[in-house]
Amino acid sequence: MQKMSIPLLAVFVFVSMSIHDTIHAQEFKIGGGMGIPLDAEGVDKGPAILVGGALPVFGNLHAVLEGRYSQYGVEDPLLPEVDAEVKLTGANLGIMLRSSSAPVSVYGQGGIGITRNEGKVSASSLGESISISDSETALSFTIGGGVHIPVNPSIGIAVDARYNHAMTEDEATKWIPITLSLVFSL
Repeated sequence: MQKMSIPLLAVFVFVSMSIHDTIHAQEFKIGGGMGIPLDAEGVDKGPAILVGGALPVFGNLHAVLEGRYSQYGVEDPLLPEVDAEVKLTGANLGIMLRSSSAPVSVYGQGGIGITRNEGKVSASSLGESISISDSETALSFTIGGGVHIPVNPSIGIAVDARYNHAMTEDEATKWIPITLSLVFSL
């Protein structure tokens, strides 16, 4: 078994290096940062998480698939005993256009997808607790851009900002996550 694993490992490394040179820039991204809610009075900034991948389609044009999560707290100074939060979870499919400048590249991207908006409000008074929650899934779109800085041929850092817009029923949900990501090139 060990005699066979060393040649298989050598073949895997050789094929990986060959694929990297020919396919160029298949990427996997994972990152986090700060989410900024828009047009939402009393809603605080919160954490944002981004996970995704990019596959080259033609030249500097890439297909992108991403998942995202953001969470926001809601504070009302008139009702300090009320605790509220909003969670936004979603995924989008889109395109990315990256500059061919080296070593640092700039990119813009946009896409469409779905977003699940979950809200929860809890309150307690005179020893009694009450909790109300609601959720809605809506069509959404995203547009934004960023900068990709390679650290080595396989790993890079990306900083980006995106405008997200979910077409929720009563009023559109809008937010901008600003994230710092590790980018792994395959």
